[in-house]
Amino acid sequence: MSHIMIKKLHLYIIKEIYTSFLFGVLVFSLLLILNIAFELVELALSKGVAVLLVLILFLFYLPNILTLSIPMAVLFGVLLSYGKLSSDNEITAMKSSGLGYKTLTIPVISLVLTLSIFLVFFNHFIAPVINNHSKHFYEEIITKSPLAKFNAKSIVNIGNYSLYANKVNNKNNTLFGISIYKFENNEDSENQKNQKNILPQNDKETWRISAAYALVKAYDNGVQLILHNGYIQKANPSNLSEITHMTFNKYIFFIALGQKTKENTITLASIQSPKLLEIISEYKKQGMPFSEYVNYQRDFWLRWVFSIAPIAFIIIALPLGLNTNKRGKAMSFGVSLGIIILYYMLFIVATSLGEKEYVPLSIIMWLPNFVTILAGSCLFLKMVKK
Repeated sequence: MSHIMIKKLHLYIIKEIYTSFLFGVLVFSLLLILNIAFELVELALSKGVAVLLVLILFLFYLPNILTLSIPMAVLFGVLLSYGKLSSDNEITAMKSSGLGYKTLTIPVISLVLTLSIFLVFFNHFIAPVINNHSKHFYEEIITKSPLAKFNAKSIVNIGNYSLYANKVNNKNNTLFGISIYKFENNEDSENQKNQKNILPQNDKETWRISAAYALVKAYDNGVQLILHNGYIQKANPSNLSEITHMTFNKYIFFIALGQKTKENTITLASIQSPKLLEIISEYKKQGMPFSEYVNYQRDFWLRWVFSIAPIAFIIIALPLGLNTNKRGKAMSFGVSLGIIILYYMLFIVATSLGEKEYVPLSIIMWLPNFVTILAGSCLFLKMVKK
């Protein structure tokens, strides 16, 4: 077969793979996004957040979803496209023309290698930046819609306080039947050390505020609650039977969100990989126990593992796709799902072993990819021998 014909054949195979791959990305992304979708819909319908803001927030969530759905889509796309070619006897016709497995698989292997290189850069550098913007954008939404965090009859933690409300009215930012709890804290902030414990805000001990309703206002540095018709209760630590009880008609309570609180909200997903390595290195220099930086190390290697996952999936998908007589979308999806479940079971086992220091994380985290590549290589060799 001439070079031109082989080139056309490669383009044809790539087109089949590309179509199936995009379909796989759509299917698996929809499955992964269900949980987030419910939360976003609730923000728009129940919390009064503007639909445009919710859509922008949804776009910010996409990188995390694509990081997982792309490797899955590679597996599904190859099984579906090669299964279709095989069931239509096109694979048989290509083999009869003297084409070997090398010619049939080079296009998709090249495509997946390029995709994995992109994922390495995407997972280590681009996704963390987008996640960081997502976090800040969500904080802005919460500031503009202060009750977005609240659900009726559920406890919400803000700063050092726990809040509970029987009813939430998002239209006028009002909480009904509200209770605010502050449990004993032995570590006072610098601002509290020189203040007398007269008001609950300045008290490290356990207390409770209850009110008929509260108007809520959110600011960049905290949340203000204007409480009406309520009381303050404080127990005596030395004699729990003694309770101080004070009633009020109106009481303004401010929950400050200082710099320390904001720093604690920084997630691992929003830190780029070079910074993660710096943090890990610093912990090691200080002689800190592994448990102090295990999350940073796990997240770093996780990005590598998911970046190389498409290569592992393509190695096992090719022999399965080329050896089938007939495989529709449902069957391809089922086989893909089975392999993915086994893959993530291995991932859970590997993570657990690594976190318990039975095996170094930098080695054991590769277990799912290693097993998948090994199984695929065995199937491929068996196929070639036939």
